[in-house]
Amino acid sequence: MSPIQAAFYLLAFVICVMIWLGGGKTERTGAAMYLAALAASLMTQGLWFGNVRWAVAVIDVVFLAGLIYLALRKDRWWPLVAAGFQILILLIYAAMVLRPELGVRSGVGATWALAHLISLCLLGGVLERFLAGEVSVRTSAIQARRRMPAASTGT
Repeated sequence: MSPIQAAFYLLAFVICVMIWLGGGKTERTGAAMYLAALAASLMTQGLWFGNVRWAVAVIDVVFLAGLIYLALRKDRWWPLVAAGFQILILLIYAAMVLRPELGVRSGVGATWALAHLISLCLLGGVLERFLAGEVSVRTSAIQARRRMPAASTGT
């Protein structure tokens, strides 16, 4: 793994931790899907057919389906924007198949840039939640524990 690739995965992980700590259920679901897609992509990145990583493309299609599901079922804006970026990633794969002279590095670089935009969409969802005054799942769980009465030991 190259240092740039390691930095990419480290930054994505840090962003997902921030999302996990400050996000609601929708943001947490998106972060979990994003980390699962990154982990699966990391495990299958050596599977090439021509100049396209077909296994990663299939993972990206599944991730797109999850983002579309979130966009249609939840009341947040960021899954729709993230799905748009994911569609652009899939179009890059199509461009690499149709125009092999584009090169592998340009395709991988473009998909990484768009993947970072997806993580920023997730982070934007957390920021929107904070600015709207909505509490995160973590904060609401802490508040619920504080409200619970102490367990009685019986007499």
